[in-house]
Amino acid sequence: MSDPTQLSQPDEALRQTRAIEEAGDLRQLLTRIADRLTENLPGRAMREVNRLAYARDYSDAEHGYRTPMALAVERTLLRQMPRIEARPITRGEYALLLRARAGRATRAERVAELQREAAEAFTAARPREDQALAAVVCARIDGNASA
Repeated sequence: MSDPTQLSQPDEALRQTRAIEEAGDLRQLLTRIADRLTENLPGRAMREVNRLAYARDYSDAEHGYRTPMALAVERTLLRQMPRIEARPITRGEYALLLRARAGRATRAERVAELQREAAEAFTAARPREDQALAAVVCARIDGNASA
């Protein structure tokens, strides 16, 4: 009789999948694969064997060669990466599909958004002298209270 506290195989796979998705690992890997496809021969045909190889290579590179986490990431990636149908598709077109799945725009759009956010954060976070002095006083109080 098995121990009821042990996770079954499906429970463990579900736990790993949730951990991957919560960590944002899947989105990052899909975006990195899409970047690779657009940087390296974007006009060539994408094949099913390429899809399988990219999922395996990127999951192994991220989580170690054939570790349980790498296998879980690979399975999750393959579920998210659209299958290559009989219709021919280029690597660049497939990268667009991956970016759509990842919920991210192109690299240039991401850079522009990051620059906009950094400019807003910089203008909003200029500490005033009195705010800095108050932070030092609070730090001293906290330090004295913990001593």
